[in-house]
This record gives sequence, structure tokens and C-alpha cells, in this order.
Amino acid sequence: MADNRMTKERIKNHFFYGWWKYVLAVVLCVFGVDMVFAMTAYRPPEDKKTEWFVLNGYMDAEQMEQDFFPVIQSVCPEQEMLTVMNINLTSQDPYARMQFTTYAAAGQGDVALMPADEWYRLSLEDVTDSFVDLTPYIQSGVIDASGMDLTAYSKNGGIYGIPADGLGGLNAYGNDPRNACLCIMAYSGNQDTAAAAIGLMLREFEGENTFSENEDVMQEPIFSR
Repeated sequence: MADNRMTKERIKNHFFYGWWKYVLAVVLCVFGVDMVFAMTAYRPPEDKKTEWFVLNGYMDAEQMEQDFFPVIQSVCPEQEMLTVMNINLTSQDPYARMQFTTYAAAGQGDVALMPADEWYRLSLEDVTDSFVDLTPYIQSGVIDASGMDLTAYSKNGGIYGIPADGLGGLNAYGNDPRNACLCIMAYSGNQDTAAAAIGLMLREFEGENTFSENEDVMQEPIFSR
């Protein structure tokens, strides 16, 4: 008859040789709980969140979210989230291009602060495949482009970009907006709010661009002044 008695020596041996099973069990439990929370966590619908892709260089995304989201909510109170994401297409990092391509393929992103040459590249074929025509928003006053030369971003009777060169207020967040434009991606699920956000950017960030490659431009954010 087999001796199945639980002895101190057998317990000691069991944990000595089988400790990894318990560690694995704990890891799997933690991972499982994390997955459940991730899958069941509330996510705002597309029409209640705005994703802003900064493609022309660096921006202090976290500070911009904190400062600019209340400004958006003052006009669009139903909005629940603003996400600002840095994807620097002006760098030599191939991962940045890969990241942007992946997000675009997934239909993510509403507003883009985009290098002018990238806008031209994406608009070479059918511009409506990449960008939203901003003409109705300009005509209605949602986007005040008074005094701006929009020729460079006009195609087929529509306007698909707004020059960002005059947004010197972005310097406070580490961004140089020269040779860049603001546009709405064609696949945006929140186009009206995205247009309102562009209108607010033109109003809130207008100013002289003092950016210099040789100096630190991280100043006090304009909304806290």
C-alpha cells in the first residue's frame, strides 16, 4: 500500500521543486484579471473623443491634454476625452512612419498637426481619401481662417488643410509649427468636434513663433498664465 502521508519533509520537497508552478499561477491570475479589466473598461464612443496626432515634431502631450481639453469642452461639452499623441514624421526613426501607418490603417486619429510635405504626399492622388474638406466649417465660421492664404491646401474646389505657421503659442509646449498644417483625417469618427478643435487652436495658439533649434522653448503653458 502506497504511503501518502503528508509529512514536513514531503511538503518541503514539494515547494522546493514545484515553486515555479505557484509563481506561474499567480502571474496568470494577474494577467487574467488585467485582461478582464482591459476588455470591460469604459471607452468613450468615437463621437465623444478627439485624437490629435502631432506629426511635425515634439509636443508636451500630457500638458496639452490637461490644458486644451477644458477649452474643447467649453464649446463641445459632450466630449469626454482628448488624446494628444507624438508621432514625429520629421525624424529619421522608421518606427515613427510604421506607427503612423498602423494607426491610419486602423482608422485612428481625428486632427493632425502635419508637416506640409507629408500633406502633399498624402494628397497626390484623391485628396478626399486622406482628408476632410474644411470648406463648410470655414464658411460657417467654426474655423476662422480670415486673412490666411489657403491656396497651398486647396484642391478640386475644396480646402483640406489650414497653415499652422502662425501658431506660435505651441512653442510653450515644445512644438515648432512652421511648415506644418492642421487637417482632419478622412476616417475621423468625430469630424465636427475635430473642426471645432482646429478653430480653437487657431484662436488660442495664435502668436509669434519664437522657436529656435538652439534654445529651450518649454515655457509656461499659455492657459495657465
